[in-house]
Amino acid sequence: MPDRMSEQELNKLINMLELSQGNSDIEFDVSFMVSDDPDNDQGGRVLVRADKIFVQDPLPGGSPAVIMGVLPVNLYVNGELISGPAEVTTEDTVEWEISEPPLYSVTVSEDRLLAFFTLHSTKKFSWKLNDHFSAGMVEVDAVMNTENVVGILGLNQIITDFERRGMIQNLNISGIHSELQNPTYQPITAAQGRAAVPGENAHLDLFFSETIENEFSEIEGQVDYRSHLRIPSAIRGEVLARKVPVIEGIPGYDVYGEILYPPPPADISILAKNNTVLLIGNEIRALREGRPRVTGDRIKYFDICTSYIVPGNVNIKSGNIVFSGDVIIRGDVEDNMIIESLGNVYVAGSIYNSTITATGSILVKGNVVNSKLYSGYFGVMYNRIYNCSKLLIEETRILQKAVRMLVQAVHSRKQSVKYGQAVLLLLESKFQKIPQLIKELLSVLATVQASYHQDLEQTLHFLNLFLKPAQLVDFMSEASLSGVISMLEELHMGVARMQETKVEVNIGKCQNSTLKSNGDIIIHRDGIVQSELFSSGNITFLKTFSVCRGSKLEAGGSISAFYVGGESGAQSYLKAKQSISVRKMYLGKVTIDRYTADITEPVENLVFDAESLQKMKLSGESGRG
Repeated sequence: MPDRMSEQELNKLINMLELSQGNSDIEFDVSFMVSDDPDNDQGGRVLVRADKIFVQDPLPGGSPAVIMGVLPVNLYVNGELISGPAEVTTEDTVEWEISEPPLYSVTVSEDRLLAFFTLHSTKKFSWKLNDHFSAGMVEVDAVMNTENVVGILGLNQIITDFERRGMIQNLNISGIHSELQNPTYQPITAAQGRAAVPGENAHLDLFFSETIENEFSEIEGQVDYRSHLRIPSAIRGEVLARKVPVIEGIPGYDVYGEILYPPPPADISILAKNNTVLLIGNEIRALREGRPRVTGDRIKYFDICTSYIVPGNVNIKSGNIVFSGDVIIRGDVEDNMIIESLGNVYVAGSIYNSTITATGSILVKGNVVNSKLYSGYFGVMYNRIYNCSKLLIEETRILQKAVRMLVQAVHSRKQSVKYGQAVLLLLESKFQKIPQLIKELLSVLATVQASYHQDLEQTLHFLNLFLKPAQLVDFMSEASLSGVISMLEELHMGVARMQETKVEVNIGKCQNSTLKSNGDIIIHRDGIVQSELFSSGNITFLKTFSVCRGSKLEAGGSISAFYVGGESGAQSYLKAKQSISVRKMYLGKVTIDRYTADITEPVENLVFDAESLQKMKLSGESGRG
């Protein structure tokens, strides 16, 4: 380091110190010029004195000085806030400010119904930078001067701030004033809105039960077939239901005075269908005796369901059954039969190698062997009328577009063609699937045992027209083809509307069978063997001796079983959303939500849920009793 400071360096020092005649309390610090770091004599220096920061440039070969702020001091170099150590020279402009906490804070609840005032201090004090000797690296910090009050928080200042924020609704001025006079430094309610009052959805008051209890009873060992009268029933003129209309909500407002609108209440529509009538006051009354039922979601359809009774067995002699109401079988359902009901199905005996679909419930007193049972939503999805009409609608719409294109192509050549002729040519060349679907649908409709939910005569007439080329050419037009599509859509939706809400599959025993229900599945006797059960609700075994062997069970709710698996080693897979309870489980797998456990050794009297399976997974256990 040179022995003598140059005149240029002296002038820089004088400029940094900003000496003036009025600044008599600033003392010249010779330590600024005397190095306390022998290894860094050539480096830049920083000095903090009298709330000012001075920088000295490094000598040739030296490093610039380094500076950083310590909260609440914020340092700005050339107008930019620095968040860490920064190199500075005399060419840089170094400024500072205090980032002190506010005297109070205002917070608003997430729903904007409450605003809170929290007092931190009633006085604002001055701050002073701590002096630092000249060094190559300086951390600039400050101290509060509690003897120098530079401001006092007043009520008018706070009110003005709230008004600036737009919070003038129900401002708690007295509470704020009390907090200023006797500080608690705890949040107080400063402004309060009013929550919107939600309305009430429209709903139905049903005056009949949607569930069937004890559908079959025994008297001295004999089935009492008259017990089907335990099915909910109505008499002519009886009020079945009443719609309670929506009640509109009441708007509110938030702390900013903005209106809060309640969500619009959900409305429902009600329609009276077969054997019911809608009266003034939104009342549904029965026009005849039978089982009342309500179907549909946003649109509620009411009707009186009639019953089709088979006094003996369903077999080749009786034929397959397609019925728009309840089906009651007093005997068995023999091999390879189909029962499709737009209602409930009751079987007093057993079911063998057959398929049962019901838009309502399926209740079987005896056994189910090598069969498929579909109830509720699944009863709709597996219904042949539903599926066949759906496919036919899709194919016929494509046919309609193709006919238009063909007719336009012919007209573009200054020629003409009969609409029916165009339809026939396309059916024979490109749409051979349509006649096949029509034949299948006609075969199903031919087995309908009673009047369907709509007049089928016209639908059957037009479907048969497709199978008669000579008549098709003369009578088919674009309007009639559109009419056919509309009739098929009504046929399709008629099945969908028959899905009932509270359904169940109730059986005594099943083997090698598939059961699907969008309600509960109940096994009221021996149990299940090598079967698949799917329930959107719960699967429940009622008898303590019930077994579940070699089967797959899945429930949207819970599974309650007694003996799962067996010593023979037949595994069972149980999956539920909520819980699985077993009296004894020999071998298999249980799954709750996304947690799974393998049962490799017998376990007894356990209830599995997500928490217990998670613990088993973490502990490395695999189902030990």
